[in-house]
Amino acid sequence: MRHFIIDTDTASDDVVALLMALREPSVFIEAITIVAGNCVIDQCRKNALISIEKSGAYIPPVYEGMSKPLFRERYTSHHIHEKDGMGDMNLPESSLVSEDKHAVDAIIDIVRKFPGEIEIITLGPLTNLAMAVLKEPDLYKLVKIVYIMGGAGLKPGNITPLAEFNIYADAEAAHIVLNSGLPLVFCGWELGMEDAFINEFDMDKLSSISDLGQFAVRCNRTLMEFNEGRCDKKGFDLPDPITMAVALYPNEMIVDKLAVYGYVEYQSERSYGHLVIDSNHLLNKPHNMTVITKIKGNVFKHKLFTLLS
Repeated sequence: MRHFIIDTDTASDDVVALLMALREPSVFIEAITIVAGNCVIDQCRKNALISIEKSGAYIPPVYEGMSKPLFRERYTSHHIHEKDGMGDMNLPESSLVSEDKHAVDAIIDIVRKFPGEIEIITLGPLTNLAMAVLKEPDLYKLVKIVYIMGGAGLKPGNITPLAEFNIYADAEAAHIVLNSGLPLVFCGWELGMEDAFINEFDMDKLSSISDLGQFAVRCNRTLMEFNEGRCDKKGFDLPDPITMAVALYPNEMIVDKLAVYGYVEYQSERSYGHLVIDSNHLLNKPHNMTVITKIKGNVFKHKLFTLLS
């Protein structure tokens, strides 16, 4: 059995990723840790608890974490996911409750409990993980692997011309994580814009397979509207579920990847949040990250449909 910690700023695509992981029998989620990002922290917690209820699976503990970036003002994505993060569904509160322990302490305690076994999947800003690194500098010795939904690969950003949202929301935290020694695998947002893009046919199929499939389509409604205005495509991308699928099924999902040195720009206002990938090894520095550059979109959709059916 594989052991996961999922760190999330729970908006609509995070929710789909959580549903996938909760319904995959080969993994056990030791914790879901909440970080502010797409939404304010209270809304992120509410959405995570709702996701657990809707999954029809087991109930992992939920820990609330950092409510703002390390040094900057909080930046949300209400223009993409609406204030509730769920396409303005205004869902009622879950009957479940979160734990009292802080998410940063939960990450450290669980990693110590399962040394060398924990796989961390981050679906939001890296604030919680950065704080865990600062509090426990030897964290890298205890974690098996970290899958990060962050950056834009070798393509443009989605929140500025250079930056992807999760990195932009707390670039200082991303800088700390990149220099932590942790084994990092980055899945950029651009992976969802090609073969894995959820088109009209896919939305019809999801809606037909189950209530969960319908829920996955409905909660991404405003993301679909955002994409229509941005790239003239009918449908929505799912970067967080793609990252989850890469974590769940790396041998089936990954077509190509780069072992490279990378760094985050956090000092320049104009390029703040840019995850710089030295793909040509011009800096002659040892690699500190693996970047997934190509996936099997058809495999992703098959896994998505199967897990939500």
